[in-house]
Amino acid sequence: MDKIKKINLDDNLNLTLIKNEKFKSNFVGVYIERVLDREEVSKNALIPAIISSGSMKYPTTREIQNKLEFFYGARMSANVVKKSEKQIIQFKMLGINEKFVDEKILKDMIEFFAEIITNPFVENRGFKKDYLDLEKLNLQDKINSVINDKRTYAHKKSIELMCEDERYSIDNLGYIEDIDKINEKDLYEHYKNILRTSPIEIVVEGDFNFDETVEIIKKNFHFERKNIIEIPREEFKTNVKEVRTFDEHMDINQGKLVIGYRANVDYTDERKYCALSVANCVFGGGPHSKLFNNVREKESLCYYIFSSLEKFKSLMFVSSGIEFKDYDKAVKLITQQLEDVKNGNITNEEIENSKKAIINESKMIVDNVGGMAEFCFTQSISKTNYTLEQLMKTIDEITLDEIVDAIKDIQLDTIYFLRD
Repeated sequence: MDKIKKINLDDNLNLTLIKNEKFKSNFVGVYIERVLDREEVSKNALIPAIISSGSMKYPTTREIQNKLEFFYGARMSANVVKKSEKQIIQFKMLGINEKFVDEKILKDMIEFFAEIITNPFVENRGFKKDYLDLEKLNLQDKINSVINDKRTYAHKKSIELMCEDERYSIDNLGYIEDIDKINEKDLYEHYKNILRTSPIEIVVEGDFNFDETVEIIKKNFHFERKNIIEIPREEFKTNVKEVRTFDEHMDINQGKLVIGYRANVDYTDERKYCALSVANCVFGGGPHSKLFNNVREKESLCYYIFSSLEKFKSLMFVSSGIEFKDYDKAVKLITQQLEDVKNGNITNEEIENSKKAIINESKMIVDNVGGMAEFCFTQSISKTNYTLEQLMKTIDEITLDEIVDAIKDIQLDTIYFLRD
């Protein structure tokens, strides 16, 4: 059983310690929260790569890699992720547990990790220009490459259109026209401001001594804290006034259909959100679902089809690859499957298979080092404190009536089709 402790280190600087003896590695994660903001999203997207390029003590990537090798092949990663209307800058490090090498290395690893994050390589009061120019090109390539994966592109485009007046529509990777304007001094000042004003979560997971680790973290992760930003909760209830349909044309062989719905369920209502999760799984959450069996298998209408939930914004999306000529029939059949769920036309087998799928996926969280760290961080930004065991127990208890009640207010919002 995981033992979890939460400690406040400073103004909105929090530490979570997760004791777990089953892994051979220890995990340390640093999560910096920002509001998803068009004015700074491109700067934030550049930060993980530029910070990972070098620090004052280890000014090159080669020196960083040599140090990681010294820690018995430790791994470090950094990126930005989008969690609803928040942009998370995250740094992660994974290193071998001390008891397998008979050497006290956790302290040195954390000191090294903190050095990279808190003491980046700076010259002339800014980041190194050569490093920044390279990372700007890499980020531009990454943004441009999204269009090569048409399934991902269609989903991203449908969100932009469906939520065009909401922060959720902002691209987590930033915008090419903004990247060109970023210079090394402005970005460095922005990073210092981020460390000063952002809510920051540090999470350590693995087999370690609690008291020692707290002291190591306190000693190395010290930031000037001032004017901490308020991250507002996203709007999640919307009354759809008009269903909008968009067609986009591209030279492709297979149509990509994305249908967006407003579910209008508050994720802080644990039981109702769990019921919505089961409803989504019955609808399109796997090979046991109505979409898979009735649209893909029986009617052979699509190459793939599934539904997914965006927890914080309470959105549901259906994604499918279809022939261009089957658009009308596919939309009609998908709508019929959702109506069946809303009307309670669900078998016990569909419910049980859906519950098992969600519970099995939840169990996988504890099978990988860092899994519980991610779970605890998500609970933190949700301002909820359910345990994994509580959530699985609630899922197992959900009834047919609760499923119907959770999905009855769902509203069709947007239909997007990428066609030839």
